[in-house]
Amino acid sequence: MNFYNKLMPVTFALLTLLACKKGGDPTPSTPSTPTAPPITSAQGNYSGNYLTVSSAENLVSPWSELRSDTVYADYNLSSGMVRKIPTGFEDKIVSFYLPKNYMVVFAENSDGTGESATFVALDSAIKANLPNRLRNNISYIRYININNPEKKGTGSTNANAVQNFAAQWYYGWSIDKSSFTNQQFVPMTWGKGTCTDPQAKYLVERNDIDHLLSFNEPDNADQSNVPVDTAINRYKVMMKTGLRLGSPVTTQDQAFGSGKWLTNFMTKAQAQKIRIDYIAVHWYDWGNQNNNAATDSLTAERVFTRFTNYINNIRMAYPNLPIWVTEYNANINRTSETIHKYFMKLSTEWMNAQSFIERYAYFFPNPLPAVNPDN
Repeated sequence: MNFYNKLMPVTFALLTLLACKKGGDPTPSTPSTPTAPPITSAQGNYSGNYLTVSSAENLVSPWSELRSDTVYADYNLSSGMVRKIPTGFEDKIVSFYLPKNYMVVFAENSDGTGESATFVALDSAIKANLPNRLRNNISYIRYININNPEKKGTGSTNANAVQNFAAQWYYGWSIDKSSFTNQQFVPMTWGKGTCTDPQAKYLVERNDIDHLLSFNEPDNADQSNVPVDTAINRYKVMMKTGLRLGSPVTTQDQAFGSGKWLTNFMTKAQAQKIRIDYIAVHWYDWGNQNNNAATDSLTAERVFTRFTNYINNIRMAYPNLPIWVTEYNANINRTSETIHKYFMKLSTEWMNAQSFIERYAYFFPNPLPAVNPDN
């Protein structure tokens, strides 16, 4: 089954990678300071420094400039970071201007659900009229600065390993770790217990995050183990954060195809107008761990072929959504360092060349730790 852009549209300017340096101290995840009130004008030109919304096409007056790090909605999270949409603009917005290096989520309902869309301005600012389904239909706005790290990331709960590995982003199967100066943290709800209003408030009040990963292997009784209907309802809670949201990430054989967990989730998400901004993927070459060739290099090449075939099948199933490969390797039962290293080389070079793959994080098995004992 294919899922089309009418469900989960994401508008991008051209991507430009941001330079970062290795290491750094943790960036405090203290709440953002409540922002200044919006500026509304019935005439004149907007400044071009802020998100600007207009009740007419092509951003003519009247318009209102909104401040970043803020949720504009009538929904009560008991947070100073939530303000009402300026008077005269709720369900009246038709066009907008988004400055470079920022993102905005527009949604139909005040809790971030219903018709919605994410717009990201990385290479240049965006000035656009809203799609028809959102014109005069917006009761929720989240406007924040967005980082643009390189694709390579780290999945780790060890702060020293994260910094020494020196990727520009990382996640740790939780929502409450800190970013480092040059490594941005990506929170993950992991299970259903994290999807609550207090946790949504906590994420809204952090000023160091812009993406949110969802449930971790909800189809797996040994992982988050969340039924599809429960996952749908809990996912909706986290839409209040206004972050760029990833799909739940299933085990390898439940990501696409009739009757599979993620297929069923996406079908229900489409019916309920749930926004999903990217597909998260796990892959471990399960079922082939004993299918080895005459040499380690040939084995790695065959593993790589199966990996690319799998990712391309994900792409065909969800053709309008970018992909994050958040856990993968050549199978933990393979102990050859040569296989893992060569497969890593082949797979990362390939993913770096695929525009539809946004990010990846290798899951390092015991024979090949991400960081050696000497760091």
